Amino acid sequence: MSRTLVVVHRWAGRPNTDFYPWLEEKLREPPAPFDDILTLDMPEPATPTIDGWVSTLTRTLGPVPPPSTVFLGHSVGCQTILRYLASMPEGHRVEGAVFVSGWFEVDKTWASLRPWLDTPIDFARVRAALGRAVVVLSDSDPFTSDWRRNRQLWEEHLGAEVIVVPGGRHFNNPREPAVLQAVQSHFGARPR
Repeated sequence: MSRTLVVVHRWAGRPNTDFYPWLEEKLREPPAPFDDILTLDMPEPATPTIDGWVSTLTRTLGPVPPPSTVFLGHSVGCQTILRYLASMPEGHRVEGAVFVSGWFEVDKTWASLRPWLDTPIDFARVRAALGRAVVVLSDSDPFTSDWRRNRQLWEEHLGAEVIVVPGGRHFNNPREPAVLQAVQSHFGARPR
């Protein structure tokens, strides 16, 4: 069965920004852990909406992606993936996800961010639909300075394995070795 990594970028990001092109290049080196890497170009990245971004995932992957799908979300991309997984029909499951700089609370809010914070996520549905959950956070993220609370929420909501990277900020660099390491160490070997 074909194995795909689906990448959902951050707020105001694009597939050619941040670490996404570098990560794709590194993950295509033999032995490549994925048959395909799909970095989505999400609509209205400066003002993302739940419906706009989740429906883009649904249009791209269908209501049920193959079980061999792995997701990688960055910031609001994490929220998008969680909400997409919660919308999947019961009884379907994907291999897992890496959530980079994901959040449930932020230090400062603005109008277009409020729906993402105020609209509940059905975490029971997400847990049922998600195999392994790995979270990469920083102890210096300018949007979620209380990284301990953020880590606790990921652990409580999803039972996620959380990796805290000292000085990682919001992982917006052209190369992010900690993100590559998380993907390779948790999803580098193909399931048997």
